[in-house]
Amino acid sequence: MIRRSLSLLAVLAVAVPAAAQSGVAVTGTVRDAAGETLPGANVYLSGTQRGAATDAAGRFRIDGVPPGAYRLVASFIGYRTAVRDIRVGSADAGPFALTLESTGVEGATVTVEAEGDARWRRRYERFRRILIGESENAAQTEIENPWVLDFRDRFGALTATASAPLVIVNRALGYRLHYDLTAFEATDTRIRYDGEERFEELAPADAAEAARWATARTLAYRGSLRHLLQALRDGRAEADGFAFTARRLSADRQTLLEYVGRPIAEADLVARVDSSETGAPGWYRLRADGVALGVTYAREPEVPAYLRSEWFREGRSATRDAQDSILVLSGPTALVDPRGDPEDPFAISVMQYLAFERLADLVPAEFVPPTTTPQSEIQRRRPPSRGGRQR
Repeated sequence: MIRRSLSLLAVLAVAVPAAAQSGVAVTGTVRDAAGETLPGANVYLSGTQRGAATDAAGRFRIDGVPPGAYRLVASFIGYRTAVRDIRVGSADAGPFALTLESTGVEGATVTVEAEGDARWRRRYERFRRILIGESENAAQTEIENPWVLDFRDRFGALTATASAPLVIVNRALGYRLHYDLTAFEATDTRIRYDGEERFEELAPADAAEAARWATARTLAYRGSLRHLLQALRDGRAEADGFAFTARRLSADRQTLLEYVGRPIAEADLVARVDSSETGAPGWYRLRADGVALGVTYAREPEVPAYLRSEWFREGRSATRDAQDSILVLSGPTALVDPRGDPEDPFAISVMQYLAFERLADLVPAEFVPPTTTPQSEIQRRRPPSRGGRQR
């Protein structure tokens, strides 16, 4: 799942690799507002490759789901997407009832502006930069059906709606994403968008492409919020190259006031949760004692595209050998599931480098990084930076 709210901060939620290869079933039914079942509706767990279509009776079953917090999503052409936050334990979850409301629009062909219109193209390019990103991976990622998008620009605020799920092909990482856009608004100082994504693996053309994708996926995972939360879960964050400091923000949480803070040990950031509270072992609470958490990832340098990105706010022109980010919790703690995924999608906000990484830099929850590839090999095989897509 991906949702953002950026000024200097970006609200971010991602799905993370499953800790187990087996799991339980999530079941339920999809109906319309009149109570009629909807055969053929798409149902999936956001941020994953797990999904199913409803049968003739509107029922669905998603097998092999590991314990954790999920967003259960149902979509159907001509209906508004329905989302339900669920918690999966050690037994089958459900049945869940999802209701879809009609949009009053038949099919997915209604747009107000022509795709070839110059004004539409300008709005689309800005939308694409914000949603897909400006990284190396974004340069190889395309929206296959941009014609389903409709844009409005009033008083400097760009809004976007989609009459059908976006189909996004990421040839850098080897995935096709089906993205249900539920909200998008951008001004010169703030961006807010929300959506749910389902991943499908592309078929590689040959063994060489499969190897490139495997390396690119590992690079995308390393240093990500997903990697950080899993490393904290396992007590290996510092060993994996993360370091932590306490930072201060302004009262409105928009401005960083302290650039060098006191070090924090990773053990002080994690409070274990008893399984009797959550229904499964492995949950923990991330705590930051009321301060912004500075996070440095020293195993990879910044990419040049970061300094040219729309939301880079520092007065420098040279990249650094480490990636610096800020994490801010919406409350005293954030509950994190066994997969390393925050139960509340808006519990953790990010700024700086982690805010630069967008949809083109995500891997699905099922991705598990290899344990046999040395870091030196990953660095050696990193493709040279192309600087991302120019603005």
